[in-house]
Amino acid sequence: MSRIYCLSTVDLDRVFEIDHLPAHDEKMFASSYREVAGGQGVFTARALAALHAPVTFVGTVGDDLTGTFLIEEMKRVAGLEVAIERLPGVASGSCVILVDKTGEKAIVLAPIHGDLVTRLGETLSVAPGDLVTCNFFDPAAIQRLFARVRAEGGLSLIDMEFTGIRIHGWDATFATAATADVICTNKTALAAWCEREIVSGTLLDRAEALAQALSGGTRRVCVTLGGDGVLVHEGGRSVHVPALPIRPANTTGAGDTFLAGIAFALARGDRFVDAAGLATRVAADFLVHGHVDPARAGV
Repeated sequence: MSRIYCLSTVDLDRVFEIDHLPAHDEKMFASSYREVAGGQGVFTARALAALHAPVTFVGTVGDDLTGTFLIEEMKRVAGLEVAIERLPGVASGSCVILVDKTGEKAIVLAPIHGDLVTRLGETLSVAPGDLVTCNFFDPAAIQRLFARVRAEGGLSLIDMEFTGIRIHGWDATFATAATADVICTNKTALAAWCEREIVSGTLLDRAEALAQALSGGTRRVCVTLGGDGVLVHEGGRSVHVPALPIRPANTTGAGDTFLAGIAFALARGDRFVDAAGLATRVAADFLVHGHVDPARAGV
């Protein structure tokens, strides 16, 4: 199987489990609290390591005590190769995650030093057939990276979350998508795009319209729709993959884990629609149990 590289910052996730997401000016006590290494590529890399894929996490942290803790946490992940750069004079990223009893979340990201994202993947070199995954962290940096990956014979996958789209804008989103081989996005981004473009119709009709726009006729696209499954688009044709009937314990990292399933399946040579089906099972296992088990996910 080809090697998979997962790029992102490593952040300190402060996770509070609470009864419900707070209302305005509400004070509450958490039922539990923990501090763990997080970041979009971190969830992807952990899932791939659990699937026994050859995976390398490529990330950045600051040179503070938090960065030391985060590096040690990542080194404890069984089966994961770690290549984390420490940036002098920079504070590591962090965020607060509130998770209610239904598994829904609210996330607040601390301001982050620009070098933590612009330095990602600067020196990465891949072998033909290798895969590179990332989230939408910096349009210019990603476009340079994906151009280099393509020239070296690799495959690029990006998760276009609305957080990045809102920061960088739709023009940068489509310009970056044009440099990728596989694009994943979600229901939140779909809703924002449909409002912007005044697109109506059924949920699947709207998802297909966005997938077609992102694909440019050549790229492969998945639009994840939560409990409504996934719209898979390839070669001008769309297929709906239903969701599994589950009750999520925590939705944090579900999209990143879905991306891991796509990358794993493509690395072993699965067809794209089959890769989406496998990714759906992997993400569902993560949503219920908080980690991925290959046997439970049918891998």
